[in-house]
Amino acid sequence: MGRAAEQLPWFRKWDRVLEWTRPTFNWFVGGQTNLAYNALDYHVKRGRGGHTALIYLNERGERRVYTYAHLLHEVERVAAALRGMGINKGDRLTVYMPTSPEAIILMLATVRIGAIHSVVFAGFGAKALGDRIQASGSKLVFTADVTYRKGKETRLKEIVDEALDNAGDQVEHVIVLKRMANDIPMHEGRDLYWDEFLARAPGHSGDYVSMEANEPAFILATSGTTATPSWRSTLTAAIRYTSTPWASGCSG
Repeated sequence: MGRAAEQLPWFRKWDRVLEWTRPTFNWFVGGQTNLAYNALDYHVKRGRGGHTALIYLNERGERRVYTYAHLLHEVERVAAALRGMGINKGDRLTVYMPTSPEAIILMLATVRIGAIHSVVFAGFGAKALGDRIQASGSKLVFTADVTYRKGKETRLKEIVDEALDNAGDQVEHVIVLKRMANDIPMHEGRDLYWDEFLARAPGHSGDYVSMEANEPAFILATSGTTATPSWRSTLTAAIRYTSTPWASGCSG
């Protein structure tokens, strides 16, 4: 494991590869890294900024292509906007969005600043969503007006509103990616459109923070619609993403 990890970028090398005190364990103890840096900055600095990093296709024929440099720019802007919303290392947010470039950019921006995301499948109903929001202690919820699946539109924002009516006392803001021309219900003072969220970026840094290898990056519910979320130390568990081009061809 140590030899394989040597191939990955670290700000500080680990002190011990494995620390195992039953029933808990830690990998690469003391190692410092950042998932977003590994996925983007590292490749740009190695001269791969013009190479394709993300290809997005959906069932309606939309296609978008991002290079590493372009994706890094967008991630830095969203990271700055998160800081502009008062989100910092250790804060949690919920992502209830279609599979889209914005969702991927948001997840990368979240780990970039050391915050923790909880992704909820955009097919779950209000009860399952509300349970996850409440359990994670999320300050922000990110969603979209609709998701597309098998030729149909599912309205997501209304599901978020219902979830927060029952389990959203700690949520400060809901950020909505608008995909339709039609207006949707928005709660004054709480809800923002994606562009309004990005407008919080100026004056704030989009830079990455150094994270110890065992600090959490996301919260994942491990079983169906009823499980409570479990912490995953993804600075080791998800480090497999650091050198692989991102690609998405899902229907959302």
